[in-house]
Amino acid sequence: MSPIVAGRFDSIPSAEDAARTLFARGFSVWDVSIMSVRPSGEAQPGERAGTEAQTQADESACNVMLAACVGNGLSSVAVDVLREAGASHLERAQGCWECGQWTDFDPNAHGEPVQDGEGEYWPRPLARESVAEQSTGNEDPGSELEHFVNQKRAEHD
Repeated sequence: MSPIVAGRFDSIPSAEDAARTLFARGFSVWDVSIMSVRPSGEAQPGERAGTEAQTQADESACNVMLAACVGNGLSSVAVDVLREAGASHLERAQGCWECGQWTDFDPNAHGEPVQDGEGEYWPRPLARESVAEQSTGNEDPGSELEHFVNQKRAEHD
């Protein structure tokens, strides 16, 4: 069984944007799966074929789920990316992940909901805080930031 983080999107393009962000943050194409989930609960992994009109009709008739296998230790990153991309119903689950697909996915079963505030992986909040630091303009631009991050790292540990 593999740990999985999943979220729902309103459209395939928005899920694909989130997938591209996951790839940029260290996920492999084998770690991310996008599937259409029809209102009846029937999952359609990788459903994208057909004409543009058919694809648009499919998008309006279904929810799109992006699932990421997070056995690589990037669970918090996945939660952050999905949340920032506008995913709803974020959840954690255990499932069988094979060849880039969640093979035992059950659209009627739900995993453990991701709590608000969960997923903020550590360096990101520091970057926002460090921008607010006052600079005299005489320092090496990296040294002040480095000092700030080292101070926060010591507080965090």
